[in-house]
Amino acid sequence: MSLFGDDDAAPPSSRSGGGAKSTLFDNDDAAGAPATKTSSSMFGDPASPEDSSPWAGFTPKKKAGRGVGMVKSLLADARIPEFYVDTWDTLAAGRSTITGPEVRGLLGGSEIGKQQQDRIWQLVTGGAGEGTSIGRGEFNVLLALIGLAQEGEELSLDAVDERKTKLPTPSLPGLKKAAPEPPATPQQSRPGVQSIEPSTAGAKGFSGGFGDADPWGSPDVHKGHNHANGVSSAQPQRTTSTFTTTAAAPSEGNGNGVYGDVPSSAGDPGSSWGANNSYTAPSAAGFGGADGDGDGEGFGDEGVPSTRRSAAPRQTASKGAEETVTVAMLEEKEGMFLFQHRNYEVSSIRRNSKVIRRYSDFVWLLDCLHKRYPFRQLPLLPPKRVAINGNHIAADGLFIEKRRRGLARFANALVRHPVLREEQLVVMFLTVPTELAVWRKQATISVQEEFVGRSLPPNLEDSLPQNLQDTFETVRSGVRRSADLYINLCTLLERLCKRKEAISAEYGRFALNLTSITETTTDMFAIDTNDVPLLNEGIKATAKYLGTSQALLDDESRAWDEGYLEDLKSIRDGLVSLRDLFERRDRLSRDNIPQLEKRISSNESKLQTIKSKGDAAKPGEAEKVETAITTDKQSIVSQHARGIFIKECVRDEVVTFQQMIWRISRAHQEWASERVKYAELQADCWRALVDGVEGMPVGE
Repeated sequence: MSLFGDDDAAPPSSRSGGGAKSTLFDNDDAAGAPATKTSSSMFGDPASPEDSSPWAGFTPKKKAGRGVGMVKSLLADARIPEFYVDTWDTLAAGRSTITGPEVRGLLGGSEIGKQQQDRIWQLVTGGAGEGTSIGRGEFNVLLALIGLAQEGEELSLDAVDERKTKLPTPSLPGLKKAAPEPPATPQQSRPGVQSIEPSTAGAKGFSGGFGDADPWGSPDVHKGHNHANGVSSAQPQRTTSTFTTTAAAPSEGNGNGVYGDVPSSAGDPGSSWGANNSYTAPSAAGFGGADGDGDGEGFGDEGVPSTRRSAAPRQTASKGAEETVTVAMLEEKEGMFLFQHRNYEVSSIRRNSKVIRRYSDFVWLLDCLHKRYPFRQLPLLPPKRVAINGNHIAADGLFIEKRRRGLARFANALVRHPVLREEQLVVMFLTVPTELAVWRKQATISVQEEFVGRSLPPNLEDSLPQNLQDTFETVRSGVRRSADLYINLCTLLERLCKRKEAISAEYGRFALNLTSITETTTDMFAIDTNDVPLLNEGIKATAKYLGTSQALLDDESRAWDEGYLEDLKSIRDGLVSLRDLFERRDRLSRDNIPQLEKRISSNESKLQTIKSKGDAAKPGEAEKVETAITTDKQSIVSQHARGIFIKECVRDEVVTFQQMIWRISRAHQEWASERVKYAELQADCWRALVDGVEGMPVGE
């Protein structure tokens, strides 16, 4: 809570009592509300601890009275260490939860005291019995608490919350990790080509509801493969699983779409960091066929020509005027005393809309977009307040103006994005005149990830270039360096604007002193005052045109501040948002397909053993194993499809980012024209000064 206004928290009096009312700003009470609460979801989704607060990543205050339901979402916005992910994969082995005895075993092997183990169990499970189970969110909190206990720190959820940015890494000597399988001898094939053949081992007695044929093949051929997802490697990356296709990988050569390997023709510029701007994806084998003659086959479709995705169009300058959203700050604050906040008028001429929004509305919108579009280039928000020497400043006029401009950049980045501008939340945010806090309580909006429910087109994976990962790494490296450079450029230009304002102020002082001199010239030259009037006229002309030059400097400084500097900041924001996109992809695009493949292989062997027993096997045991195998294979298909959608999405974002070339060009062209304009105005001013001092008296 801030005592300087502009805070989104409700007064304490409005939070007490009731408990049946769920509001956007009711984070503290929502955590400790009874389990009988009708809904904790603002969007009409099934109530879950993960979505109990849309402010998961944007509310830095501590949450008092946390309940067990908050444990799952406590580290939702934190950067989870690799150790946490690996430990979960080892224990869960593809499951969505781990059991209470497994948790107790993990605590027992952590070499911490019994009292500390009981305390951690109480915090994570709420004192539930051994029959309970926990998910990945609670498991991350569990490991963080173990790490805190080993460091001798306080064991509490607040302590974990304070260590979000740097979670402790516990020592778990009792954890037994699965031994890596020895790599299989690779088949002889051309470099960069991974031959995948269907295996019939272990498929004889298994139907799993799919008939005699196993559409996923066998996991044996995956031994020794590099299953890293989204990580660059010198070895060829797996792009398909035997559980998603039984076809050989497309052969290398011109039959594969590539980025950057096609020589640029004359006059065809490459990308900003050395990669070719366009890409080619000529015909090649599809999922189901091993031929390279262009007659690729889909999932089991024989003889059907593959309908390739058309090549991505080369980006050209945008046609027509871009949509522009203006954000104006209203003069009067709203609210009572310590809980006042500022409102902004957000208007769009193209949408013929004008709505009133507050800063927390922008935060809510960005939070929803992070949940629905984690692999899109999401714009940046300016900070709500800044800390100078430990003091938070939110009411400084200069800071408030910078925040208003940052909100305008945020809104304009949304409406210029080809996907985000069509999102229902964005359209509503820009057009619905109702107060957003009221609208959120009435509307039912889903913020599920955009890939949920989508089926993988048969030709999508084949249309992605083989060197796409290399292109991502090249772009990422260039974006990272360019972002730092543009951050420095913005700082330097701000200094130049202030320096120009300082020069303008000095011109004003200089002109004032010249005017004062004319009041003393009569006394100074009292012996002969005949030439004093002409002298004074020349001095006054100098002071006059210095004032004109001062006004031009002020105008030019303002033009730089509102024009070129804002252009540089927009470019900087775009670079930083793309850099953040690559970081989110590293965190959120992981899968556990290798672990699932190992478990399927184990279950298939187990199924054969059960069937070999015949009538001696326990009733229903074979069906249970078959169901587990089917579920794991469906999970592999789903995760594989999500990985392909993520690659396509990031590829599209990189292609869209190419439009930044034209924005950078326009910014430089407009700034150069402004420099010429003000240089000519200054030249006209000094020429007029030359004429003004022409009549000053001079010697014979």
